[in-house]
Amino acid sequence: MNKLISQNNLEDFYKKEVKTIGKQNILEQIERKRNEGKIKKASNRTIFLSHSHLDKTIVSKIGLLFNKLDSELYVDWLDNSLPETPNKNTANAIKIKIQESKHFLFLATYHGLRSKWCNWELGIADSIVKENKLAILPIETKSGNWRGNEYLNLYPEMKFEITDLDLLTTDKIKIHQLDGTSLSLMEWLSI
Repeated sequence: MNKLISQNNLEDFYKKEVKTIGKQNILEQIERKRNEGKIKKASNRTIFLSHSHLDKTIVSKIGLLFNKLDSELYVDWLDNSLPETPNKNTANAIKIKIQESKHFLFLATYHGLRSKWCNWELGIADSIVKENKLAILPIETKSGNWRGNEYLNLYPEMKFEITDLDLLTTDKIKIHQLDGTSLSLMEWLSI
């Protein structure tokens, strides 16, 4: 049974990780990723994560989750090479990052759906990323709701087979293609 991931699932996962490795170690991992981003070029396993900056907490938790699965997310606010205030240089750099990342994931949250930048990134990805390498990741609200926009039905959707994220493996994450087939995260990253 495939399910949408929820903010509550992410919060439970994050709390367990804080207990296990400590908040300071989580912050150090994020900082290490930020520094690696300065010198490292995107690999085939790098996923560009389109998200609203109002969802930084959710993004941090998703990043921690994908890091445990040995999958790399490109998160723009972790990239020190981008200008602090978005401008034309930011837009050009984002286009390049989307193209270099090989895979694109749209974090479909309340804020992400309303973000002009996220929708712009999705439009860019739609034009340069192959359809089978682009997906949306819907996140349910804490009350268990998710309402996407109609245009999101044009894209494959990432779902989880289990809700206990501590037990999550790459074969328990499925990308449901528009033709009715599904791929595991590992298979999707191998395309």
